[in-house]
Amino acid sequence: MGKINVHLLGRPYVEVDGERINFPYKKAEGFFYYLCVKKNATREEIIYVLWGADNENVGRKNLREAVYQIKKLLGKEILVTAGHTSISLNPECMPEIDWDFITEENILEYEEDGFLSHFHIKNSYEFEEWIESMQEQYDQSFLKSARKRLHDANAVKDMAQIQKYSNILLKHDSYNEKLYQEIMEIYASGGNYNMAIKLYYDLEKVLDEELGVEPSGEITELFHRIFNVKGNVASDNGSWNLPFTGRTEEIYRISECIVGTGRWGNPQCVAISGEEGVGKSALLDKAKQMVRGYQMIPLNAACYRDESDFFLRPWNDIFWEIDQCVENGILEKEIVEDEKGQIKRILKGVLTEGEEKMGRLTYQILEQSVLEMFRRIAERHKVVLFFDDIQWLDKMSFQLLNRILLTIGTDKILLMCTYNQDNDTEVMEALEKLVKNDCLQVINLHSFTREETEELLHRHLPQLDREEKKKEEIYRMTDGNAFFLMELMNLIKEKGYTLEISPKTTNLIKARLAGLPDSETEVLYCMSLFPEKISIEELEFLLPELDRLNLIRILEKLQERRLIKEILVGWNIYYKFVHRIFREYLYEHQSVGKRRMYHQMLAQYYEKQAETKENFACLPMIIHHYERCRNQVKTYEYKIKYLKEYYTIINENFPVLHWEIEYGDDEYGVTRGAEEMLALAEEVIRLEDSSHQAQEMKMEMYYVKGRYKIAMGEYDMGIQCITESMQLAEKLDEKKMLLNNFKQMIFYGIQVEDFVQVEEYVQKGLCYLQKEEKATEERGVFMRLLGCYFLHKGEYTKAEKTLIEAMKIFRECAKGKAHFNMSIAACQGYLGDLSRCQGDLEMAAVYYERAIEMGKGKVVTNGLGQFYSGMGQIFYLQNKDKEARQYLEKAISCLKRHGYYWGLERAQIYMAMLLKRQNSFEEAKAYYEESRQISEKIKNPTTMELLRKFEEDM
Repeated sequence: MGKINVHLLGRPYVEVDGERINFPYKKAEGFFYYLCVKKNATREEIIYVLWGADNENVGRKNLREAVYQIKKLLGKEILVTAGHTSISLNPECMPEIDWDFITEENILEYEEDGFLSHFHIKNSYEFEEWIESMQEQYDQSFLKSARKRLHDANAVKDMAQIQKYSNILLKHDSYNEKLYQEIMEIYASGGNYNMAIKLYYDLEKVLDEELGVEPSGEITELFHRIFNVKGNVASDNGSWNLPFTGRTEEIYRISECIVGTGRWGNPQCVAISGEEGVGKSALLDKAKQMVRGYQMIPLNAACYRDESDFFLRPWNDIFWEIDQCVENGILEKEIVEDEKGQIKRILKGVLTEGEEKMGRLTYQILEQSVLEMFRRIAERHKVVLFFDDIQWLDKMSFQLLNRILLTIGTDKILLMCTYNQDNDTEVMEALEKLVKNDCLQVINLHSFTREETEELLHRHLPQLDREEKKKEEIYRMTDGNAFFLMELMNLIKEKGYTLEISPKTTNLIKARLAGLPDSETEVLYCMSLFPEKISIEELEFLLPELDRLNLIRILEKLQERRLIKEILVGWNIYYKFVHRIFREYLYEHQSVGKRRMYHQMLAQYYEKQAETKENFACLPMIIHHYERCRNQVKTYEYKIKYLKEYYTIINENFPVLHWEIEYGDDEYGVTRGAEEMLALAEEVIRLEDSSHQAQEMKMEMYYVKGRYKIAMGEYDMGIQCITESMQLAEKLDEKKMLLNNFKQMIFYGIQVEDFVQVEEYVQKGLCYLQKEEKATEERGVFMRLLGCYFLHKGEYTKAEKTLIEAMKIFRECAKGKAHFNMSIAACQGYLGDLSRCQGDLEMAAVYYERAIEMGKGKVVTNGLGQFYSGMGQIFYLQNKDKEARQYLEKAISCLKRHGYYWGLERAQIYMAMLLKRQNSFEEAKAYYEESRQISEKIKNPTTMELLRKFEEDM
């Protein structure tokens, strides 16, 4: 029986071995489709659905005929009958049915398809009902998936995806006002007010033209609210309103609180929390604009630290604002006249009754007068009280505020305030009654994200659009803090690109640091010497006069002041500045002599650590501190060590690492770019110094540069650099470097399949090593490469023997350490290649699996990608498509991780071949194009032949 594919989505059809077949008549076709969905059905059920209008005998006869026709057309094994009761598809010969592969994840790909579209059987109403029920089930699953994707997109504010899934939902449910309302709110909360407004107009048009009705009052009210928010968000006269920019979600949430929509159902007070400079006051100003748009009366008061001990001081501002509203005709004079004079006298501590002077009045009398005045105002107007920096409000003022809000009600009077996040506990305690009565919403304002900062820079400094490095520096300097960012952008507009700290920012920093004890200031000075984080051990080294307990107490105090924060990296505790700008300020305000002394101490401290345990993470720190104390020789020395080890990981398949890399140190993959490495190489190579040390550095940098160029497929330059390094190694009698250069010539030969060159340099290496009495790692490497040479020459017995010997050498060298795991894994991988060449795919898979397990270590190397690729290719050859794709995807991801080309193009062409076999032609073509572009550089003959065959097949 041939391979049967059944397509039930869209216009249905059946293929046998890729050829469409025609059924003799509709009911036989419908019967087969019914069974493809149900898999098993009773005879009575089938007769009812397809021959319900016939009597029982005729129905049975028709069913027998249909069964006969299906078996004749598709093979006798296709159907299984259980006596005279049921019929089912044979599970051992199950056709591939598209309906079976529909999941919540992929159903949206079939948007244009329906279930058995345009398939009808004349006068078979039961069958039509069944199709309708299946279509309804399909539609429900489709809409459920689209709604889930919409909510997922909304969670990350991905507007493109929100629009995509909104359109899908509205297309399939175009009269659902609740759906329109939900999507309008999603758009508005993401700041896309125009889309929300457009959606309302679309609904209005659809309802008018097709149903002759208008949108409901609820959705119309939402439309007006969004329109109001949009009007208030726009900056006046093109001036920038930086701290507010990007706060679209917060603005929309405030609008919901003002009018009482959303999940609360009644108006809510709002407290805006955040650090200094994050934009709290600017957001409060925008809230005032919105309040005016809703015809509410805003009354404003600012609270100050110096006045926090004066009872009811901020209320003077509120009462003064009420006077202004009366003068401007916003409030009617008669509703405040009676209480206004009395309140003024109370605040002065004087009350006149019949011209007799009495002493200070109690707080209760004041409260009664204020309540009465606000009650009268609230009968005609809605009022919003605005308090900026409410953490400085005195207790009596808080008491009065709570009394007004809870007595009159938030439907008539609201509170909008800001406070510093450091005072969160005190403010929440003071407003506890509002919280308990579910009348208060807290909005935590955070610094701008990297994306929001980029958007601001694009809007206000478009000249930096293509300056990625400068934009990154600005973000690192300001950490997205609105105040710091605004000041720096103003400075750049005025002076051109700069990272200097503006006078306003300096004043803010000075204010934050003012009054710190000397011990805390000294700890901050020491922390400023580090580019990022610092451990307590490093601080103890710089501050030996402080014992650990006192140091921890100081660090806790600095955390309470929100100047530094504690971070965990694995199990290790580190400290860093909350804002980088504080680090820069403190660093620059130390004397040059003091800084250089500290940097010298730290560089030597890390050097000693590196001598004790060759830890890769120490190298960047040694480089940083030697650079800062202007020790150029030491800087070059450690930069070369760093780059040599770093590019061993990046540019080699099976590196032997001599510096310890811990789990979590994966940042080595992004710390140094190729441009920086090449720039340093040129700098060292151009040194005019001809001393022994300078020549050693040149030799190392020629090697690093040459290895990189060969890995990238830039062979001419790579070979030239390796030759220069080789010549210097011979001149300086540097045997280890000479062997390293031989290996690069061998790797080049393997990449382009020039096995004459491979043999030449393998033999040269072994010749140099034969004098050594005991086995060394270098001998193991050259034996492994000799095994690779024998493998490609087809001398399989020699190859196997040599690779096993290489593994033995590596195990002897390892002595339980993990340094040589990847070298042993490489031998296992080559044995996998050998088994594959001999046609033993099962054994090849065993070897690749061993290589993968051994290759999974602290460092993800390119070699692991090669093993994944080998395993994926085996599964491809075994027609195990699912497993093949899984391993090829892992291979591509692993190799792309380091920008490594060799082997990537092979994995990509196999992925293209796999996708073509699965009829995913567009995706296959994309992988083919990527493979072809890389192959033009790498020039591996085997891969180029695979590409040629793929082109012919396509």
